[in-house]
Amino acid sequence: MPVTDQAILDYIAAHPGVGREDIRQNVAPEISETTMWRALKRLTDDEKLAVTGKARATKYTIAGSTVIRAYLQTPYNRRPAKTYINEFLDNYVPNKTFYISERDRQHLHEAGRPAGPALPAGTYARRILEKLLVDLAWASSRMEGNTYDILETEQLVRYGEEATGKDRKEAVMILNHKEAIQYLVDNIGEIGINSQDINNIHALLSDGLLFDPAMAGRLRRMPAGISHSSYTPPDDEFIIEEEFEIVIEKAAAISDPFEQSFFLLVHIPYLQAFADVNKRTSRIASNIPLLKSDLAPMSFVTMDDKAYIDGLIGIYEINNVSLLREIYIDAYLASAENYKTLRAEVDTPDKAAVTYRQFVREAVRRCVLEWKEFKSDKVMAMADEADIPKADRQQVVDYISAQFNGLHEGNAIRFKLKPEDLEKIKRP
Repeated sequence: MPVTDQAILDYIAAHPGVGREDIRQNVAPEISETTMWRALKRLTDDEKLAVTGKARATKYTIAGSTVIRAYLQTPYNRRPAKTYINEFLDNYVPNKTFYISERDRQHLHEAGRPAGPALPAGTYARRILEKLLVDLAWASSRMEGNTYDILETEQLVRYGEEATGKDRKEAVMILNHKEAIQYLVDNIGEIGINSQDINNIHALLSDGLLFDPAMAGRLRRMPAGISHSSYTPPDDEFIIEEEFEIVIEKAAAISDPFEQSFFLLVHIPYLQAFADVNKRTSRIASNIPLLKSDLAPMSFVTMDDKAYIDGLIGIYEINNVSLLREIYIDAYLASAENYKTLRAEVDTPDKAAVTYRQFVREAVRRCVLEWKEFKSDKVMAMADEADIPKADRQQVVDYISAQFNGLHEGNAIRFKLKPEDLEKIKRP
C-alpha cells in the first residue's frame, strides 16, 4: 500500500525533529528510501514540513497550516495569553518578504486574468459590478453571522426589499457593503492603498452599526477584545495610529496585487485598527489591488467561514499566515473562475452600432452578396453617398470590416443573410 501524506504528517507531528529513515521505518518500511525522500520533498515544497540540517542529518517538523490546526486543538481559554507583536509587521519588507510564494502568485495571476481582449483600466470592474455587489455583500456579511441567503441579498441590493423576519441590522450590514463596493468600483482609478481610502471604506461599512457614529472611519481609541481567542490587540491609541500608518505604507509599497491583497487581509484585523468592522474592511480593501490590476475580484463566496476564523486566530496568536493563505488561494481560484467569462459583453457599443445601424447592415449585405469580400474603398464610397459625416466615416468602415470578418452561419441572420450566402466570400 503506498504511503499517504497524512500518515507522514501524523507521525512527524507526534515526533517533531525526526529523521528521514526513522519516518520510513515507522510509517512505511516497505517503500524505498528514494520514494520516502520524494514524498518528504513534496511536503516540504508544499510548505507542510520544515527542515533543518542536511543530507542524512536532515530533521523534519510540521509547518504551515498543519501547525495552526494542531495549535487550535487546545481550547482558547487554555492557550497562553498573546499580545500584539510589533516585529511581525516590522520584519515584513515589501517585495523582499512574501507571504504568498512566487509559484502561487503566478498561479493566481493566470487564474485571475479574465478571458477576452485587454480593456482600459477599470472597465472590467464596472462590467462585473452588478454581480460583485451581490456576491461580495452576501459572502462578507455571511462571514459576520448574517442570516440573509444570497437570493434575499439580491432582492435587497437590487430592489431595496428587506427579507421578512430578519433583524434590521442585517439589512444595514448588507446595504453598507453595497455602498462600499460601489464606492470602490466607481472610483477605482483614483483609489489607492492609503489611510483616507481605508478609512472611507470603514466608514461606509460601519454606517449605522456603531453605538458612537464618530467611530466610523476613525482609528480605535479604546481597548478591544477578540472572541474565542487568547489574543489582545494594542489599546494605546498612539501605538494603533503609528502601526496603522506602517501597515498602509508597507501595503502601498507592495508591487504584486495578490501579495498586497493578502497583506491587507492579514494586518488590518491583526492590528484591530478600528473599534469594530475590521475584518469587513480588510475584505473590501483586499479587492483594491485586484480590481486596479484588472484581475477577477475575490468574492469570498466559497471561503469556509470557520477556516477563515481559524486562519485569523493563527495570525493573532502565533503570527502564522499559512492557514489563511491556504484558504485565500483556494477561495480566489474559485472566485476567479466564477468571473472569468464576464468580459464578453462590450462596455459601450460602438457609435456605428446605433447611429448608423441600417447603413452597416446594408454595407455588410453588399460585401457578401455583391462583392463576396470586404472592399474598403467601395464601403467608403457608400458612406460618402449616404452623407455620413467625414469625422465618422473611417470608424464606420472599420466597424463594418469587423462585422464582415466575424460573420458565420450562426450570426448571419443579423444582416438578413442565409448560411449559404457565406459559402463563397473571401476573408483576409
